[in-house]
Amino acid sequence: MFLRRAVYYWQLAAVLLLPLWLFVGWGIWGGSAWTFLGVVVAAPILFVALLIVTLVIYGRAEVRDSNAVSWIDVATIAAWHVSIIAFGFFGATASMFAVLTVVFGLTAFWVALWELVRSVTRRAKETMREFEKMAGGTAHGPVSPPREERRRTDTADEIFVVYEGREDRSA
Repeated sequence: MFLRRAVYYWQLAAVLLLPLWLFVGWGIWGGSAWTFLGVVVAAPILFVALLIVTLVIYGRAEVRDSNAVSWIDVATIAAWHVSIIAFGFFGATASMFAVLTVVFGLTAFWVALWELVRSVTRRAKETMREFEKMAGGTAHGPVSPPREERRRTDTADEIFVVYEGREDRSA
């Protein structure tokens, strides 16, 4: 539980720290102006991607209730963030880590979205079950009242329709 909670709190800090890490890494290990231009373009995109995934994960009620992400979130977020940190060293394998960052980012997004949809579906089913229970119904529809209750004794609300027409006898 400690690790899941640590990742829960780390996510929000990572939204700011990981894009900044790219600039720090470029300043220490990077070199060319083209690399800096790539970092200037990649850092805002990374910021938005991290923010979107974080918000999708925070969108699940069970994550907010327990202040902890799921184990699959831990795995995808850890892989993504490690690839971002490795990319920030700008070594000989920087292009490989750039590709891994994109792949893990897309994976983290789709896994988080899938879990959000599953969570919302599960909660909607629970809500409907509770609503049907409160309404006195079953899973197959409301319970019919007994036959005696369905019989009306008051005829004041009944409406009678009378049709008057003429037959044509010209033939």
